[in-house]
This record gives sequence, structure tokens and C-alpha cells, in this order.
Amino acid sequence: MKFKTLLSVSALSIATFIGSAQAAIIPAIDFATKSGWLADGVNSSSKQANGTVYDCAAGTTSAANGCGLTFTGAAGLPNAYDTVTWGSTTAKSGLNIVSQSGTLVTNGAWVQTGLITHSNKTIPAGSRSLYTLDLETLFTLVNPPLGSNSAKVGITFNETPNVPNPANCPIPQLSGTGCDDTFLINLNLPAIKFAVGKEKYTITFKLNPLSGVTQSVVNPDGSIVLVTREGTVNQLELLAQLTMSEVSAPATVGMLGLSLVMLGLRRRNKK
Repeated sequence: MKFKTLLSVSALSIATFIGSAQAAIIPAIDFATKSGWLADGVNSSSKQANGTVYDCAAGTTSAANGCGLTFTGAAGLPNAYDTVTWGSTTAKSGLNIVSQSGTLVTNGAWVQTGLITHSNKTIPAGSRSLYTLDLETLFTLVNPPLGSNSAKVGITFNETPNVPNPANCPIPQLSGTGCDDTFLINLNLPAIKFAVGKEKYTITFKLNPLSGVTQSVVNPDGSIVLVTREGTVNQLELLAQLTMSEVSAPATVGMLGLSLVMLGLRRRNKK
């Protein structure tokens, strides 16, 4: 399968006057996030077991988007929703995202910014399943109030056909029954960087597999393939960490310059 990668980079620059050239110290930063699955009809699709792909139109119901996906729970962003489901009325798989707020302590531990739950049900043969989708996240630095920026992360999902003998499932296989499903996610996202006097701050992000999920393949482009157990509810967490290091050059002006750069990534299957 070939994929086309679309990159959009946005930057937010803030300049705040500080009365002297002495380095400012930021011991911690409070943050807030808003995240949701986009039902805007862009880079979203579903697929049947026979390989037929259905591109979605904008809309929260299957009747509106025409591809078998249902979006619920407004996420506080345009066309973004907490939950997306697919399958039949009796067996639905789905994805849910919980947005988190918290505090990043300088040179402290990784902190959860979002929790993704995948309900991995065995859906009936012939049902349409998720294939591609965008997750949008708005990450805001609340205190100090250093601004906010958004990123779109595209995923490709593979609902594998289930066979009676797990030995005949695609490798890797975690479950004893049914065939496990996989996600392709690109995590090669740039960090947020800014300097205060002689101190250089960096906020980095990563995805951490939790229950029922394993990281199986890391591709040369930085994307990873995650395998989720069939017939279970499994989770992934989005994490952030704030680190600081000193730079040798002293501050020469009483001006704090902050540049926030985040990457919006979309992946779309190229037919």
C-alpha cells in the first residue's frame, strides 16, 4: 500500500517585554487540551472486507457521510467528536478520546494529555469498518499564558478478517481467538521550543501503548504499527514532557521571544 503524506506547519510567535536581561525561570506550565475525531469529510473513509473503500462525506451519521461511521459527543472543536463507531447494530467497534488538562513540571515526568480507548469488537462479515481518520488536538499553554496551537494526526486502521484458527491471522497476533486489528500512526511530530534568557525549554510528545496494545513495527519514516487485541477494550495514551537546558550565550536584550511550532499531519490512502 502506498500513502501520500500531507504536511501543514503552523507557527505562533509571542513577544513579551521583561525588564532586564536576566534569565527568567519557568518551573512549570499548566496546559489544557481539546481533542476530537473529525467528521468533516476530509481524509476519512471506511472499508469492507473485500477491499472496497468508501470515502466519507461530511456528517456525523452513516446516512450523512455515506461510509458507515457514526460520530457522537461534541469535542469543543469544529466538526470534532469524542467518539466514532462502526460495525452493525449488534456489534460496534469504536474509538473514544478523552482530553486532559494538567501541569508539566520542568525536567519532570511525562504527563498524560489524552487517552484513546479502542473498543475492538468482532463485527459481522460484510460490515464497513474504519479505514482512515483525522484526530485534531488543540494544545494550550494556560499558565504562563503562552498561547495555543492545533495539530491534526492522521491514522490508518485495518480491521482484519477473522478466521477460525488464529494461526492463520496476519502476524503479529496477540489474541487466542479472532484476528487482531492494526493502526498505522505517524508520531514524527516536532517539539515545541522556546528560550527564556539562557534557558532553552522543549515540550515533546509521544504515544504510549497501554492495555491490550503492542508496538510492533517502527518504519523508517517514524510511523509505527500498533496491534490491538481482538474482542477487548484497549487503550493508548498521549503524553507530553517539559525539559530545560542552559545555553552558553547570555541574554542580550530584555525581550522574551517564544515560537510555538506544531505539525499537522494527514495520511491518506493513495489508490
